[in-house]
Amino acid sequence: MSQRLGPVPQLGRNTLHILQTVKALTDRGVTLVSTTDGIDSSTAAGRMIIGVLGLLAEYERELTKERTALKRQASRANGTKFGRRRKVNDAEHIATAKRMKADGHTAEAIAKYLGVSRATLYRYLSDNCAAV
Repeated sequence: MSQRLGPVPQLGRNTLHILQTVKALTDRGVTLVSTTDGIDSSTAAGRMIIGVLGLLAEYERELTKERTALKRQASRANGTKFGRRRKVNDAEHIATAKRMKADGHTAEAIAKYLGVSRATLYRYLSDNCAAV
């Protein structure tokens, strides 16, 4: 009995996992057939093609990782910073928050005024977080 399934975007995490998955499916009587590429896991040639395509995909993934790491390293050497920008980035914000707290404003009101969450407010006022 043959059953047609939709496209399978990823058969495994790496080449070894792909080959183990194909073998496990074959042992259970399941045949993988790519109708668009003419690959059939029931034949030796089909299993070889699956392995070669898996190797090429893993190779390309490793190349992408290497290129990304090199680009990131070069960017850092040129002074580029990575990550999110801090919402509270200067002493003026912190001083304003402390002043508002001393005036009796709630943490919610202070956070709304500064455009940050209460968690961010507490993080930057950690010495006074219980009192905010």
